[in-house]
Amino acid sequence: MLRRTAGAAGVLAAAAATTAGIWTARNLLHQPVARMRSERAGFVSRTTMVNGHWLRFLEGPAAGPPLLLLHGQSTDLWSWAPVLPALSRDFHVFAIDVPGHGGSAWDPELYNGPVLGELFADFIAGVIGEQTIVVGHSSGGLIAAWMGAARPDEVLAVVLEDPPLFSSVLPRAETTWNHVELAQACHDFLTEGDAQDVTAFLLERSLLFGMLGPVGERMRSDALRRHQAHPGRPLVLPYVPPAMNEIYRALEHYDPAFGLAFFDGSFHDLFDHAETLSALARPVLLIHCNWNTHEGVLLGAMDDADAARAAQLLPDVRTYRARSGHGFHLERPGTFVRQVRAFAQDIVDEVDVLE
Repeated sequence: MLRRTAGAAGVLAAAAATTAGIWTARNLLHQPVARMRSERAGFVSRTTMVNGHWLRFLEGPAAGPPLLLLHGQSTDLWSWAPVLPALSRDFHVFAIDVPGHGGSAWDPELYNGPVLGELFADFIAGVIGEQTIVVGHSSGGLIAAWMGAARPDEVLAVVLEDPPLFSSVLPRAETTWNHVELAQACHDFLTEGDAQDVTAFLLERSLLFGMLGPVGERMRSDALRRHQAHPGRPLVLPYVPPAMNEIYRALEHYDPAFGLAFFDGSFHDLFDHAETLSALARPVLLIHCNWNTHEGVLLGAMDDADAARAAQLLPDVRTYRARSGHGFHLERPGTFVRQVRAFAQDIVDEVDVLE
């Protein structure tokens, strides 16, 4: 009996170790594997100059109508890697680094919603060459909304993946997670003269680790140790899921002046969300992800009232309530692709595609 019990315990321990190993490998290899699969699917990295500014972008095979992907703040175009191969079966996909991120230009004069919207609309006109479905995640969704409203000749339809509509505008923005976690830290980094390492600075001040208690503080120390041991390399923690690792992966190539534009509100100069949504006559898929509050701070991009107000203002909208964190395309890539594909199939015959 004792032998059988010991044997069972050994089997359970081995199974637990195997499960832990798979979990760790998934977390460490998720981005490299997704990137490798994207490259195998035919995606190539290119650079171009638009209006005097360098832009880095990925282009996939021409398998359907063009689809332009705009990532959220503090990451880069490889944020889309988990969905690129599947999207490339139905679309001619372009994923671009928003200026201030990755390999595109770093210029604070560009860090404004309408300015970026004009830049990307000109990218569509000059590089893609036909009306395009524009998909924007988070702050990329704000830019996509502006493009659909102000430059409809270049925009076929718009997918807004959990954009911070209304919530990212001051003074309300001061009680949102993006403001207290990222924008404030970017402001402090730029105003403290001796600060040089933005990744270490943001890790040291991250409220996320503090919310996790003693375990979180151990995670913070380990993250700093890993970053200092391999400066300039993407930071990946083996014990957190891919969506959380995406928060830190691309910080080495993030301009904190972009975060400052949200801290001081300059991103929204001449950019009224309600007016933009009311003027957006192209078909829109509005994706709203999970949200919560903690000590009066909005944890998420929009609350239910924000999403309902946005849907009411948009003239032609379909809505999808994603049971996911803010990074829907990272956490549930298959569901994200199905939603985009179904939306495109629904609307592609509604709008005249320019020759």
